[in-house]
Amino acid sequence: MNTHPAPAFIQRLALACTGTALLSSIGLGFWDLIHPMFAGPRYTLTPASSVQLWSYGVLQALKPIGFLAGLYGFFLVATRGGKLLKIILALSVIGGVVYGVVWLMIAVTGRDDALYIGNRALGSDGHSNGAALFLWLAPLALGIGAWFTRRVGRWQAAWVAAAGLLGSQLFGLFTPGVALIVEGILWLGLGATVYRSAAA
Repeated sequence: MNTHPAPAFIQRLALACTGTALLSSIGLGFWDLIHPMFAGPRYTLTPASSVQLWSYGVLQALKPIGFLAGLYGFFLVATRGGKLLKIILALSVIGGVVYGVVWLMIAVTGRDDALYIGNRALGSDGHSNGAALFLWLAPLALGIGAWFTRRVGRWQAAWVAAAGLLGSQLFGLFTPGVALIVEGILWLGLGATVYRSAAA
């Protein structure tokens, strides 16, 4: 009995990833360039309207679904599926859930310090809101794993690892709009790798 998922299923995972990259990263990035969502002191949101605030919050909350689909697809096509990578994927799911809840609460409250655990605010900062697990750690680990298994090209494994490594630095180096666009390009590459590998 073949337990490996069908190529069509893996391609759907890839399409979810690329669609999310286009909407939740590149689309929001260009919108943020037109009217920045964050400005001024910490916890200050400056949306043009409630439509922008809610669009931003909902699309960011949906981002983990599409990107985790891409990560799972890459896990299937590019790695041997070891225990360590399974644990990292499980942690990335937890991080994605936290990230989604935080962004929905940002939309509800209109504040970047939307949730608190004790005295620590959880907001848009990826170090505290779960992003570190699914946007940075998981692609880095999967890319390194794929590098050694050689089920995809080494440049593709390096691209996925770079999505995690560079992703952890983007929002410190660029304005949010530019960082989102670059993030989207990195994840488009991941989705394309999964799609093409599933079809091969």
